[in-house]
Parts: sequence; structure tokens; C-alpha cells
Amino acid sequence: MNNEKKRHDHHDEDARHLFELLHNNSDWVWEVDAQGRYTWSSDVVTELLGVPPEEVIGKTPFDFMPPGEAERVACAFGAIVTEKRAFSGLVNRNQRADGSIVVLETSGIPLFDEHGELRGYRGIDRNISNLGERVLQLETIYETTPVALCMIDREGRLVMFNKAMAKLLGDNAPLETERRFQQLIPDYWPFFLTDFALAESNEELPSRELGWRDRCYDIQSVPVRDAMDGVIGLSVTWVDITERRQAEHKLASANKVLQQYAQHDHLTGLFNRRYMDERLLNEIARALQDDFPLSVCLADIDYFKHYNDTQGHQAGDDCLRLVARTLTSARLRSSDNVSRYGGEEFLIILPGANLAQAMNVAEGVRNDISALKRPHSASPTGFLTISIGVATLQHGQLRFEEKPLHMIASGLIHRADTALYAAKKQGRNQVVSARDGHASTESTP
Repeated sequence: MNNEKKRHDHHDEDARHLFELLHNNSDWVWEVDAQGRYTWSSDVVTELLGVPPEEVIGKTPFDFMPPGEAERVACAFGAIVTEKRAFSGLVNRNQRADGSIVVLETSGIPLFDEHGELRGYRGIDRNISNLGERVLQLETIYETTPVALCMIDREGRLVMFNKAMAKLLGDNAPLETERRFQQLIPDYWPFFLTDFALAESNEELPSRELGWRDRCYDIQSVPVRDAMDGVIGLSVTWVDITERRQAEHKLASANKVLQQYAQHDHLTGLFNRRYMDERLLNEIARALQDDFPLSVCLADIDYFKHYNDTQGHQAGDDCLRLVARTLTSARLRSSDNVSRYGGEEFLIILPGANLAQAMNVAEGVRNDISALKRPHSASPTGFLTISIGVATLQHGQLRFEEKPLHMIASGLIHRADTALYAAKKQGRNQVVSARDGHASTESTP
């Protein structure tokens, strides 16, 4: 009998001790039913919420929260109940009886009946008001920032993500029970495996530009480490740069158009003089370096001023375009360059062509223009013709190497111009070459 009484007394002592711990602990211990209504509460609730335990029984945690907070936490808790899982670290604001706010961190475990049905939760609330507001502010910033954010663990689970990330994923946004990143966007998972490996080696993680559903994102991963400095996950930012890339593409296209305008004559579509002067310097440098000849042909439409005066400027423009098309015919090689050098003058650069080859090209072009039989009443022939002067930088002319390129180019153009002047003086509609500064007729009509 004495032993039985001792056991009973010892049991009572343990129960009193347990209740003292529950009611005098800094943490609020509670139980709720499957609908979230309090069924038991420790006395600590009075310190936290300013109400005695009996006033919380039958109510839910959301009855003690501001409206907006109640909706947010109810949504999060509803997902937890649906999965019937334990939870921890659920930070929430609560309104005390005096109207002040206390920030609690809630954790709980599910309780099941003998049939395995969820009958409620048992848990604790801890006062974290000193840090809680800061935590909630950071959570709000994380959740509402327009930049998509997520955290991926080593197994590929999408541990957390904000609203912008959910919008990015769209229909692929995971449910609570389906958060494997490699299932959501499988093509990208290898990139994050590489990031994990780099993070383990303490190497810098590169940013990547990736596309998803017609959008372009700049993606940057940052390793998340535990207390032992082990990599447990990646925090990933997804910055939408679609508009930036589209703007850059438009700018590049605009620059290309501007470059076309800067390099081409607007009337004929040929290269302009500014571009051709630069091109000639490059071709001369290449000819001297590789020791091969270079020729230029300077062509001029005969009696063009009279053509403009009699036919009109519109006809003159059409004439210039016709000559330009003829000069760029299949007779010229792809490496040859043709430009409108000024007014009715055209320059042809012939890399690798010696004087004889250049004269043949020039004579062919002259014949092509004559063959057009374009009426020209001011010309003695009665149709459109051109005159051409040809000059050549001969193979082996190493003495030119001692001169600046611009002087070589200027001298070459001057010699071609002198030959062109000679062609004009000798009756036009002919090709004349320049040999060492002296013009000589190579071909006549």
C-alpha cells in the first residue's frame, strides 16, 4: 500500500512539475483541433497576447492577427494542414489585447487519431518581436520584389520562391508537394549542378543568360551555406532582360543602317568616297605586305552636265543609277570595289590586278556603257559614253614602302585622274593608262 501511494505521489509530483514548465516557460504551448481552434493553452498566452488561456479556447490563431496578416498566415497554414505535415519558423504578427503588436515564431506537429485521421496540431509560439519585424520586412521584400527569386537545394527541390518566380514559371509553378526544379525546367538543371560544383570549390559562380517562354533572363546563383560552411543550396535571381535585349537589337539595327548611310552613296547605293578612301589605304597596305599589284580605274560620264541640262535632273539621277548598276555587273570580281567618287565620277579598285588586267576590265566596262545605247543628244556619238583613267601600283614597287600610305593612295589617284584627263582631252569614250605619271592610250572606241 505504501509503495502504491509513493508511486501515486511521485506521479502527481511529475505532473505538477510538467505543468509548471508549461505555464512558466517563455514559450507558449498550445493545441488546436483540425479546424485550427485552440483546445488547450498554457498560461504564457497571457504574457504574449494579454488574454487568459480561457479566452483563446475555441478561437483560432487568426482571430488574434490583423486582417491582412490573418489572410497571409491562414493561407500558409492551410497548405500545411492539407499535407498534414509538421512545420517550423512560421513568423506572424499578432495583436495584443491593448492593441500593440507582438511578433511570434510558430512551430507545430500534427496529431492523429487511432484511425490515422488528423485531429489537430500541438505546437509552441516564441516571442521574436525584437527580430520579428525585421524578419517580416525582409520576407515582404523577398515576396513582393519584381525580380524573380528562388532557392534550390542539393536535391533540386525548389525550397522557396517569391511571387515573381511563380509568375515566371506560370503553369509550371509547383504545388507544395511538387518542387523539383529539374522537373520544372529540366534543360537548366545541369547549369545549377555546375554552380554547386563551383561553390564547393569556392570558385566564383558565373551569371548566365537563358531563355524561358519567349523571355530572356540574366540568372545569377549565390551559394547558401550552413554553419559548417557546407553548401546546402543556391539562391538564384532571375532578372528579365527581354526589353533590354530587344532595345539593343534595335540599336544594333539602327547602327547598321547608320553605317550603311555613312559608307554608301544614297543615290546609287555604291560605296561613297569617304569609305573608298579608307578602303584604298587598306588595299595598298595589303598589296605592299603581300607584294602583289593593285590598280585603280577612275571613270567619268562624258558630257554629263549637258545631259542634266537637256534631260533634267531626274533623268540625270536615273543615268547615274544606270551607270552604277553597269559598273557593278558580273564583269567585276567579288573582291573589286566600286564607288561613286563624286558627281559623275566613279572609282574602281582592283586588288591583285596588273596594268594589262586593269585595262581589260576598264575597256570591258566602257563597252558595257556604250552597249546601253542610252540616248545623249549632247554627245557626238548620240548616246551615253564614259572615259576611264587607269593607274597601277606595280608588283615589286618596294620604293613605295618608304612613303606613308595616304601619300601612296593620293599619288595613285592623281595618276588615274591624269590619265582620265588625257582620255577626255583626246576625245572621250576611251580608256587611258598612266605609266610613271605619263598618260598613254591603251584602248580606243
